[in-house]
Amino acid sequence: MRGCCLLILLLIVVLGSAAFFADRVLADPSLGAAPAGPAHGESEAAIAVTLGAQLVAELVVQPHGVVTLSERDLTVLAQAHNPHPHSLRNLIARVRDGLLVVEADHPFGPFSVKPVAHILLTLDSAATDPVVSTQLVELDVGALTLPGFLRDRMVGALAPSFTMNLLFSGSAALQLLRANLECVVVAADGVRVGVHRPATPPDPAVCGS
Repeated sequence: MRGCCLLILLLIVVLGSAAFFADRVLADPSLGAAPAGPAHGESEAAIAVTLGAQLVAELVVQPHGVVTLSERDLTVLAQAHNPHPHSLRNLIARVRDGLLVVEADHPFGPFSVKPVAHILLTLDSAATDPVVSTQLVELDVGALTLPGFLRDRMVGALAPSFTMNLLFSGSAALQLLRANLECVVVAADGVRVGVHRPATPPDPAVCGS
């Protein structure tokens, strides 16, 4: 009798845990409002041309220039570099708590789950041409944050990738200015990108926080 009760208790715990995890995985992540801000183009190339022209205009009158990629722009870029277009759909990018957050829909049997990648952006100025580096710091599925070992195993299958480096090849102006990148900051209004004139020392503070 005691063994039977323990077995029933164990079964209840297992079923309860499974129900809890299923509920969390299938839940919608609480990411707030839809992507906001001005749209600088409907494609990566169009965004590059618009922002390149803005930076050139700023550098004509001052030694530093800053442009902001809005959440709507970031969504266009995320969709342009979707690593798994057949399984990751409806990519949406936002900025939250100093990180770039990319959400997608992913089929999971008869259901659909929403992987959410929390990405840290940093500017690596050690190379000849500065590079915007990305680091996945958190991967959620629905409302469940995956532990590190699961995140590392599933990152290739679930986490949307993101790159800003190809943006600087999208227009002649950005190609010329890439070597003068001085800051990249994830702010409340989007991702701010700063450049300086060739003869001006870089000042990372121009992007603010």
